[in-house]
Amino acid sequence: MNSPDGEPGKTENVPSRWTSEYRQLPDADTRTVFDMTTVTYKIEPLNLVDATKLRSTSGRTYVADSKPGYPCRQCLRDAEIGDELLLVSHDPFLTDSPYRSASPIFIHTTPCHPGNLETLPEQLTIRQLSVRAFDANAMMTNAVLTAGKDLDPTLSSMFTDPAVVTVHVHNAGRGCWATNIVRS
Repeated sequence: MNSPDGEPGKTENVPSRWTSEYRQLPDADTRTVFDMTTVTYKIEPLNLVDATKLRSTSGRTYVADSKPGYPCRQCLRDAEIGDELLLVSHDPFLTDSPYRSASPIFIHTTPCHPGNLETLPEQLTIRQLSVRAFDANAMMTNAVLTAGKDLDPTLSSMFTDPAVVTVHVHNAGRGCWATNIVRS
């Protein structure tokens, strides 16, 4: 059975390659910084302010009936069976761009927080992803489809381009925005 995000109803156990290859750098907020030899970047899930605004829009309510299948973009975890979520529309862009578009996302009906982001969240590593790199003018410089287990080397490759300042990660099937990853 496929869930509303189009993902099959089973979990693949994917080991993280970040644990031994990368070290976490100190950061003052809830985002996590990774040092990849010469490239440093941060995973930026949906922030509390934007999530609160989206909850006030009264999106469509769902009750998770499978796991995975209902990926919350604030905590970057798949909802547990029985959790209530809202399906809302979110625009991850901070500036005007021809690529600017809103995307459907799930968020828990109550505030939640990202877990430990020292490794790529499982929510990202078990899905087929569309990974899109943007420059400072929000113009796309690169885009690839990749298995979530290959997100680590994909990001590393994209951030070797000095023009890339942010990467948007989306579920490839339905196009739902997953997270932004920025050069720090």
